[in-house]
Amino acid sequence: MYNNMSFYGMKLFVLFLFMIGFGQAQEIREYVVKKTLDAPVIDGKLDEAAWQNAALTESFVIYQTGAATQLNTQCKLLWDESYLYIGFICEDPDVWATLENRDDHLWNGEVVEILCDPDDDELNYFEVQVNPLGTLLDLFLNKAYYAGGTADLGLTFDSLKAGIWVEGTLNNQDDTDSLWQCEVALPFAEIAFMAPTLHFPPVDGEHWRILLTRYDYERSGDKTIEVSSWNQTDSRGFHVPSKFGKIIFSDSLIINSLNPGKSLNIVEDFKLFQNYPNPFNPSTTISYQLQKNQKINLSVYSNSGQIVKELYNGTQFAGLHNIIWDGNDNNGRKVSSGLYCIRLKTNNSVQSNKMILLK
Repeated sequence: MYNNMSFYGMKLFVLFLFMIGFGQAQEIREYVVKKTLDAPVIDGKLDEAAWQNAALTESFVIYQTGAATQLNTQCKLLWDESYLYIGFICEDPDVWATLENRDDHLWNGEVVEILCDPDDDELNYFEVQVNPLGTLLDLFLNKAYYAGGTADLGLTFDSLKAGIWVEGTLNNQDDTDSLWQCEVALPFAEIAFMAPTLHFPPVDGEHWRILLTRYDYERSGDKTIEVSSWNQTDSRGFHVPSKFGKIIFSDSLIINSLNPGKSLNIVEDFKLFQNYPNPFNPSTTISYQLQKNQKINLSVYSNSGQIVKELYNGTQFAGLHNIIWDGNDNNGRKVSSGLYCIRLKTNNSVQSNKMILLK
């Protein structure tokens, strides 16, 4: 009897571990794409008000393991009646590229990629790649490589647009760059044939499956290659449509002004918003907007001025950021009810707000 119970107990334990691992592996990131009435200029700068007010995706992860990357990559997305716009922001101390011809094997150098299965059927999807020279690759797959699919480079999006902007100097190893940005406009009219059951342009609430990826090649030192993506995939590579992230189209209009009024009220180069919910228990979300890429420190302090929890310390990209505080201190211990201060500090100034934890 004892051995029998041990046997079934072990089976249940193994099943439990499997379910935990499966649940973690199935996490699919989502992003709500807001609509813009003013089409951005596709130059890579991402400096229009619509881009500045668009939310950032989560940071990319190592595509196969989900581990943190050495170089940060994030995206912003917008849409209008004609295009889906995607802006990549890629931290990079040495921006370089050599391939100049359309449909060259751009993955052999630094590149960002978009893999998109609009109707989520794991069939008939496309891939677009852009390197720091602005060179394009576009291709079509009837199904994923692991399922026997092959790439059709005969696909050419005639209305596809891309722009590049480098904070630094392209193809110069003698200096240190900061980042490069890639702005892509994907034409709805030329994508429609892949998803005949969907609307083009999309309607409010419609979703696509999409994977945003990046290759970074180090030219000196260990010459490491960092391959990352917005959503974690698995050992089959990028081309696993069931692992793509999800974007949800919203008719909600993005704010097309850098000074839209009291609701935003940007002060200098950043704005710290009131946390929500407030009061809170057990966690709260802290939101802030940066008008430029900059180094910041976001920390929680007690009412007596003692640091409780450092939430972020480092360089972040321009845009809207959200960070959750779970009510723990720097040692992982739950803090008591009371009045706390959230402080956002840059090189130039400091903003702070009060927040209340009620248990």
